[in-house]
Amino acid sequence: MIAGLLLLDKPQDASSFDMVREVKGILKVKKVGHFGTLDPMATGLLLIALDQATKFFDLFQERSKTYRATVELGVCTDTYDMTGTVLRRKSVSVSEGELKEALNRFLGDILQVPPMFSAKKHQGQPLYKLAREGKSIEREPVKVRIESLNLTEFSSSSFSFDVTTSSGTYIRSLANDIGELLGTGAALSALRRIRIGDFHVEHAITLEDLRQSAEEENYLRYILPIESIFPEFPKIILTPRGAVLAANGAKVPLEEVAKVEGVRADYFKLFDDEGRFLCLAKPDIPQRVFRPVVMLQH
Repeated sequence: MIAGLLLLDKPQDASSFDMVREVKGILKVKKVGHFGTLDPMATGLLLIALDQATKFFDLFQERSKTYRATVELGVCTDTYDMTGTVLRRKSVSVSEGELKEALNRFLGDILQVPPMFSAKKHQGQPLYKLAREGKSIEREPVKVRIESLNLTEFSSSSFSFDVTTSSGTYIRSLANDIGELLGTGAALSALRRIRIGDFHVEHAITLEDLRQSAEEENYLRYILPIESIFPEFPKIILTPRGAVLAANGAKVPLEEVAKVEGVRADYFKLFDDEGRFLCLAKPDIPQRVFRPVVMLQH
């Protein structure tokens, strides 16, 4: 059974679902998912969860992400990027100083309206399907956080920046909002995700290399163990009795802890004395127990 995390460098013009389907076929794994969608236009880091690693989707979603983006000034499209229909164009006269001042306005907590061409749902229907039917639905603004935003290139008609954001931020919407603030209009022309949480695209594999490694039967070296999904959570080694309790989803008394590696946190990774990852658990200090939250089968 193959279970764990695969760091994939997604190519342009392929959907995240395309990548899931390809990985499923290459590795012959029945259950495959991903942590964080990338638009087909975008490239870069896509975290692929294999088998039981998919159980941790909800807990993983709060990780911050870093992107490298390029924006074209003086153009507005219906998708907020250059793959969409151009709605209007205008001449641009923006200085680098004016642009930097505008970018600084987006630092910190901001309200962002999701684009119509997005996977967010309205009454169970993805917005992009409604958008393709020519419909526009009122969308509630969502609070997101821009942790850093650094201009890396500037010209009279375009600019590039690196941005670190909270989960749920649309870089297409950010580009559009910057264009609105400048009064020029703007659309995203390139996007690459370079980091999610502690994982970096430098350590990712391309689909072609994964396919070749599968043919050579050495692909396992690219599969990270499930416990690596949460490097920040402390590791606990349990006594044999504690391991049995954890494996069955029962509360584990503090007395069944044989060893702790790390400091106090919201969650702990519980292992048996043979190094098998059993579950993710929350500490209940008043009751002096650990309560399993997500369990693994062995």
